[in-house]
Amino acid sequence: MIGFIIGQVLALLYMVTFYVAWIGSSLARPVSQIALLFCLAQPSKTIYKLRLFGLTFIYLIGCNDKTWKKPKECSSSHFANVSPDKLEKKTVIFVRHGESTWNDSFNKGDRSRLSFAVFFIPNLIYALLVEFYLFVGGHSEESWFFDSPLSAKGVRQATDLRQFLAKAQHTTVAEKEVIELMTGKTKATGTGQSIIENGSKANPAAQLCSSNLRRAISTVAIGFQDRMDEQMDQDSILILPCLQEISRNPDALSITPPRGEVVPSWTDKDISGFDYKRIFNQVDTKLHSGNKPVNSNGLKRMNEFTSIAFDQIEKDTIIAGGHSLWFRSFFQTFLPRDFEHVSKKKKLINGGVASFTLCKVTSNAGDKHFMIDPKTVNVVHGGFW
Repeated sequence: MIGFIIGQVLALLYMVTFYVAWIGSSLARPVSQIALLFCLAQPSKTIYKLRLFGLTFIYLIGCNDKTWKKPKECSSSHFANVSPDKLEKKTVIFVRHGESTWNDSFNKGDRSRLSFAVFFIPNLIYALLVEFYLFVGGHSEESWFFDSPLSAKGVRQATDLRQFLAKAQHTTVAEKEVIELMTGKTKATGTGQSIIENGSKANPAAQLCSSNLRRAISTVAIGFQDRMDEQMDQDSILILPCLQEISRNPDALSITPPRGEVVPSWTDKDISGFDYKRIFNQVDTKLHSGNKPVNSNGLKRMNEFTSIAFDQIEKDTIIAGGHSLWFRSFFQTFLPRDFEHVSKKKKLINGGVASFTLCKVTSNAGDKHFMIDPKTVNVVHGGFW
């Protein structure tokens, strides 16, 4: 019986593939001619999109983003017997993006293996058709695959984060403090201290940040919409290219030009009650230098983030919207090596939130070292899987 069912499924897949190929070959010539006319009508946008496609192949061939030498010394070795006056601290809150259109096409996610396998080809064909439409339609700032935006499921996950922040039930004092930082209720005083002021427009104590990839920016914009609606003094989403995902795939390449305007994706514009124009106007790209260099790697960007956190961001708390591999690598690199934690092995779930204290010490020779205080790692929302 099982063999019969498998045979029928394979026969169905064969028939679908055959007819798709037949229809595709029949339409190839007229469609290509129409596409050429559209491309010639908008040459600048066509050239920009072709450059993105070319950039994809350059990174697929030449990027070694996941390759670096593990530091010889454990970061914690530099923090033994450090006097309190030499120790600097920042609270860091990681927020993972919701699922993207790339995830929808290529990752199984929470779908069954059978469902993913059966619908993989139809879903891929749909994604290719959307990409083709965006290309010939002159939508140079849009792509299904390149810097992929949130999928419908990703939007729901970002919305779930917003609802969690609005209705969060605090079980511990530490969790309450993190939530108040995330929602902007904790204010910076300019004296190194912070205060709680509900309804105040004063400068919030936590700086919102995001990687330069659209799914992370959108997740922060949607998840923290209620905070952004308050229009608090000096509140913005600061784009940090050092948070760019550790991957050579096209979904991990930024479509936003250096220091250029972040354009909301078509999935952002379809969200009911989301004032994307005003919120995206609060995105700050002054530090967005563009895509990660081809010769970059994850370790270089993680080290750059630690430097920016202490040297360029004045606030004592940083909320960083980012990505699973980058976050896991950060925990693996800066947690003590003898400290076992799920964050070193598993990914933070989509829309999940985790917080910790990042410590810095400067040696007598002027070398700077960083470590995550293992006692402070806290899962605020979601978890690791």
